[in-house]
Amino acid sequence: MSDQYAKLEKLIEFPSVIGFRVIVDASVSNALLEVLKVVDTIEPDSIKDRNPEPRVSSKGNYVSYTVSVKVRNIDNLKAIYTKIGSLGCVKHII
Repeated sequence: MSDQYAKLEKLIEFPSVIGFRVIVDASVSNALLEVLKVVDTIEPDSIKDRNPEPRVSSKGNYVSYTVSVKVRNIDNLKAIYTKIGSLGCVKHII
């Protein structure tokens, strides 16, 4: 496990609700659905709001969503970041 996740494991008491800010390409209409599918495979039935408020960038190229997820352990947290970040429609995940 990398140092950053080792530090997070010491700071976060699991299970914990984590808000993931996901920035996606605005031209991909099903981007949020793709993100939610990934989360469901890692943490089934843990998404707090399946319809988060979209925030469109000033030029309209990107849309961001904050997806709140109840994460059970550090391995699942790492998997969520890794798998969402690897989606083609995702530009950034915070």
